[in-house]
Amino acid sequence: MQSYRKSILFPLTLLVAGVAAFFLLLFLTGHDPDEKQLTLIHWVIGGMLIGPGFGYLIRWRQNRDRSRS
Repeated sequence: MQSYRKSILFPLTLLVAGVAAFFLLLFLTGHDPDEKQLTLIHWVIGGMLIGPGFGYLIRWRQNRDRSRS
């Protein structure tokens, strides 16, 4: 049985949690993307919240490819 961190669920959970946290941040700061464009700081914060999920997804893919070889 694989550990949770080695399964596909961990990166997907991080991605979903990062997106949810980003929208929560926009809600708490009162930012409405329909009225005003996102600023650079919003994009940077969004990338920091969503980025770890992509990193784990890439690591999971590399480990899966290695195990198939």
